[in-house]
Amino acid sequence: MAAGMGSRFGGLKQTHAVINDYAILDFSIYDALQAGFNHIVFIVREDILEVFKKRYSKKLPENIQIDFVIQNISAIPKRKKPWGTGHALLSLKESIKNNFALINADDFYGQKAFNLMHDALFLNKKHQNYFIGYRLKNTLSDFGTVSRGECILNDEEELVSIIERTNISKDNTNMSLNSIVSMNFWGFTPDIFKIANKLFQVFLDEHKGSETAEFYIPKVVDYMIKEKTMTFKMLESNTVWFGVTYKDDESMVKKQLQELISEGVYPTKLW
Repeated sequence: MAAGMGSRFGGLKQTHAVINDYAILDFSIYDALQAGFNHIVFIVREDILEVFKKRYSKKLPENIQIDFVIQNISAIPKRKKPWGTGHALLSLKESIKNNFALINADDFYGQKAFNLMHDALFLNKKHQNYFIGYRLKNTLSDFGTVSRGECILNDEEELVSIIERTNISKDNTNMSLNSIVSMNFWGFTPDIFKIANKLFQVFLDEHKGSETAEFYIPKVVDYMIKEKTMTFKMLESNTVWFGVTYKDDESMVKKQLQELISEGVYPTKLW
């Protein structure tokens, strides 16, 4: 998902070069390819489509299928921002026919997360939906507050509900630092599109006059859990998540990526 406005960061952070001319997204792509994924779909706004095409169309390995889809802003002529992550999900419905993973373009999830998700989606015969779970303490910024979806699980580590928590910082939390949170790394079957589309139409009817309302993936997930139509199994990663929510996060991200390169986790040249 790469259609965000990057308002807190102050620019197009999806392709912002952090180290060796690579953005965080490039490391996620590398991890996905190493895990076994072979089809990359970029969900972008129309005004940044050419930026992504120029950056990725001829740079990734030739055996990898690449597609670009537009997260169209419909119904409100004056609206400038996309409708949210749930709408980004729906942008894939014509491009995806198999199980798939969905991530934020500006978050670093770590190799373990991609390995866990690939094996669950394509080697597990239950064909459940999945999400990567992180401990809250591994997802906080040093430079401002964040919002996180606190995940309530049952004894089988299946998602029961997601509680949206806002204004969280290292010094001020309203939840345990060991709480499991979702960072928008999901694994879905194509069955989700029909349900998401139904809910999005209801959302549009309720918010068609709004320039700020957003349709989020957790809304779709919560609906499916409550209706008992699908289950969502947690795959826990103990990797430290990081991202560039704020401009000041960049130096920390660069330092951590450099350490991973120095340790041999990533090559200096990804492709």
